[in-house]
Amino acid sequence: AEQRKKVTLAWHPEDMAKIMASMFNPDGEAYKFFDVPLANYASSNYDRVVDADGKTVGLSMFTGFSYNEKQALSLATVDPEIPFGTELHVVWGEENGGTKKTTVEPHKQLNVRVIVSPVPYSRVARETYAEGWRTAR
Repeated sequence: AEQRKKVTLAWHPEDMAKIMASMFNPDGEAYKFFDVPLANYASSNYDRVVDADGKTVGLSMFTGFSYNEKQALSLATVDPEIPFGTELHVVWGEENGGTKKTTVEPHKQLNVRVIVSPVPYSRVARETYAEGWRTAR
């Protein structure tokens, strides 16, 4: 198999609102807590990235919120044929209601819509920063 490529995933605002709202609804579904600015809940967390058919096409990591971009983002590696602009899903949370980790509360997994985007995500950083180790090809 070809090596996966590094991308940014831009998380859908409506799905983020659903995750955040679940913290304030004691009678509703509880989704995995999304801590800001960084939503890492383990030493290393990797969330599955799936296509519309549920096929795993990558892994999401280093999840968080960018105040500058006003956007929930994560870095990911995805199959090389997936173009920018493609909508995929991050499977947010752990199977079977969470694990026994002390840092993971009981929750329901949620498929969060994401858009495959370039790295770095910021247009300013991509277009105006001096070339260097981040842009070397």
